[in-house]
Amino acid sequence: MLNFCRNKFVGYEKINDEEYLISGVLEDNLYAHEVEMHVKLPEFEITSIEGKMKRYTTPLCPKATEKLDLALGLKIEPGFSSKIRRMIGRPGCRHYANIINECCDSLIPALITLNWREAIEKNPNLSQEEFLKGLVEKYPQIKNFCKEFNEFDY
Repeated sequence: MLNFCRNKFVGYEKINDEEYLISGVLEDNLYAHEVEMHVKLPEFEITSIEGKMKRYTTPLCPKATEKLDLALGLKIEPGFSSKIRRMIGRPGCRHYANIINECCDSLIPALITLNWREAIEKNPNLSQEEFLKGLVEKYPQIKNFCKEFNEFDY
């Protein structure tokens, strides 16, 4: 019987109000890759990125790590995923592109969760709607994440 398993893990750390550290891991039977990047807010811009291949299939694979620098300065916005696949995946490594996209796709939920925790500690009576309105005002890009964010009266 053939077995295959792929795991992906993404973790976030809020450095300060303007910067998040995102760590991503992709691991399966053949590959084990890690990516760590800093994203600057409110621009949603990648300001640093590093990668490490722990397990790979060919001697050419580690050279793909050099292509990660192509992501520097990119903004997480509509079209970002295809841009990463084109810039990092094609000339470099599709597994790196995959984990970068996983990291960036989950940035908005992480941003909401981490900021909600802080806000509720400061003001236990804060309503979820008030919180989300304030977050959308601070980061208008998150309107693209969920149509519900467009329903608020600003």
